[in-house]
Amino acid sequence: MNIKTNNSKPKIAILSLKNSYVYGGVLSSLQAAYNFCKKHFDPTVFFLSFDPSISTSLKILKFSSGVRPLTYCGMKGIEVGARWAFWEPGHYRFNLDRWEELLKGYNYFLAVSGTPIVAHPFALLNKKYGLVASTPYNDDRERRVKTLSGFRYLIDRLANKKMQNIEKLILEQADFIWGLSNYSKMEFEKIMQRPAENFLRCGHPVESTIVPNLNNKDNNLIIAVGRFGDPRKNIDMLLRAFDKINQNIPDSKLYVIGGKPDISQISKFAHLASFKNIVFTGQVSDQDLKNFYQKASLMLLTSYQEGFGVVGIEALWHGIPVIATACGGPSDYVVDGLTGYLVQVNDDAKMAEFATSILQNQKQLKKTSINSQNFVLDNYSISKIENAFELGFIKMYPELKSILTFKF
Repeated sequence: MNIKTNNSKPKIAILSLKNSYVYGGVLSSLQAAYNFCKKHFDPTVFFLSFDPSISTSLKILKFSSGVRPLTYCGMKGIEVGARWAFWEPGHYRFNLDRWEELLKGYNYFLAVSGTPIVAHPFALLNKKYGLVASTPYNDDRERRVKTLSGFRYLIDRLANKKMQNIEKLILEQADFIWGLSNYSKMEFEKIMQRPAENFLRCGHPVESTIVPNLNNKDNNLIIAVGRFGDPRKNIDMLLRAFDKINQNIPDSKLYVIGGKPDISQISKFAHLASFKNIVFTGQVSDQDLKNFYQKASLMLLTSYQEGFGVVGIEALWHGIPVIATACGGPSDYVVDGLTGYLVQVNDDAKMAEFATSILQNQKQLKKTSINSQNFVLDNYSISKIENAFELGFIKMYPELKSILTFKF
């Protein structure tokens, strides 16, 4: 196989998901993988699309699907219209002929998403591929499924066993898997019912060339970051915990940053005295998020489940200790007494106890802030994560050793 022709880079196809809110863990992982691939390959990202302009739609009696090029957050991409979106097991299979045609001319293949499902075309077409993922399919959606009703719930239940079989197929056929956390490895091994071979925990890289200043902190400022319309984020625990913190520290403020929860989720807390000290910002710009990271002294992460939880790493890098639920991925970087504390899901009393202890002890807060930043520098630098990528690619494709720089 020719690696380079006329000084051109080899082409790599990356399968991923495109979200409408343009932030979050999947996008962060995709950008990290794309930036790595751009150094060594000519990457194109392929997205499955449900946009009616290129997808089939019963509502408007449209029975054909198409493709279109796009640039997504600076990445070269192609959207592929779905057929019959209501039946999830067919999202990729119904369009397999189109996927086969689009992937011609590519010799290297990588799938990047929260769950393994996005790699389905590679598995169906017997490609040699790598997979970057953090969470099993059912773990990712367990809380959301409980909000479904009627026809949607029935279809979901009928499809679920097929989706589990698809996930198992993808994991078993993957030539290399980069899991974002130890939780990822443990859960994927359960699905495969065997040890995960050719697996590396890669985490998420942090740009460490400019070290954030830790001297501009507001000791009363607490943040939580995420898509709080997702029931997995557990907004109830967050507001209960902050109410207890605010009773101990009346000047404390909580900024809930990201997708806003439904009004019905928060109205039951409106009578609490602490509610006036909560700001729901909605989605903010990257710069505004950095400004919050620069000022905040504590992050609360209350999720029911996280495959990794990239916002936790971002917080630690800015010297913000994290108090998180033991919900999966955060257990890799929330180290009790060093970078924060872990509590059980829905133990808001313990979360508030730890938060109050940290915020009321300035010496401890400063020490934990420095420890948090150093922990990220030692464990989640771009060079460490890219070494993991390079090792995996060389194991999959030995011929790439001539263009990759990993040192054995």
